[in-house]
Amino acid sequence: MGPSIAALIVISVLLTAVVVMFRANQIGATLLANATKANAERVTEIGNTKFEITSVSTSTDWYSQAEAVDPPNAFGCKPIVHGINRTGEITTADPYQCYWFNGTNGEVVDVYLYRSNSRIGDDRLSMDMFGPTQDPRDRNMGNTGYYFDSPTDSKTINLLQGTGIYRIKAWSFEEEEGYYTLKLVVNNPPAFQPMTCVNYFHIENKGSAVFSDFENMDVIANLDSNSTALLKRSGDLLPGLNEWSVSIPATTTTDGTVKNNDVFQQGILNTGELMELRVNLSGYSDESGTIVVVFPNGVSSTKKFDLLCNN
Repeated sequence: MGPSIAALIVISVLLTAVVVMFRANQIGATLLANATKANAERVTEIGNTKFEITSVSTSTDWYSQAEAVDPPNAFGCKPIVHGINRTGEITTADPYQCYWFNGTNGEVVDVYLYRSNSRIGDDRLSMDMFGPTQDPRDRNMGNTGYYFDSPTDSKTINLLQGTGIYRIKAWSFEEEEGYYTLKLVVNNPPAFQPMTCVNYFHIENKGSAVFSDFENMDVIANLDSNSTALLKRSGDLLPGLNEWSVSIPATTTTDGTVKNNDVFQQGILNTGELMELRVNLSGYSDESGTIVVVFPNGVSSTKKFDLLCNN
């Protein structure tokens, strides 16, 4: 009787061990299969992830804003810089526009003016040059006045009224109307200063994967001064210092055309849709650099910029 009981106990232990081993193997196989599946899905998602970053710029404050009206030091003119076109329209309500630049006594500059059609006689578009402290307003003809006869014309002008702020007035003596483009070319141009700044970035989903987990995105700003900042996600549309924010607008404008954007699964970045990324850097001082965006699955993209509006 004793040997039989012992044999039964041994058999029971062996069966239990076999069952446990089988179960363990089964669990291990399931875990391995799940891990393999998850890895395959991640690899597939990464393969299907493709996005492109572009920048949306606006005029910098100093370039888009006119100076104050404070004679004899300022007369409400906008800045004009070497080689960058300025465009405007002469109308009855706005009969002239003026632009200022820093000139040196004895310097020679070329002024180019373009318009869509020729103007003859007194109907021609005029350009007057005013020296430092001279008032370009009203119907004054300035120290040096010129008519522009053809759609594309230029004048070479010697700056002989001292060193300081010179002003160019575009207008029509006979109060005619029309569009124009004005360009200033100087012999010794100053260092380039960006005319526009990046207001925000567009992130376009060019892959087949979709995204809604923006909380786990990483945004990094690398400035050319070798400083790097890992920015934090902002809870507001306009980010605070060293923060970033994203939004998916209902419509976007590309080349003047308004397009519907967030129309399928609102709040999710689907294929072909755009997302707006805004950044705000602490202590930023008009530097160029690179924005790096890393999606939760590790796929990243970069975009260089010359100047951030940093708003």
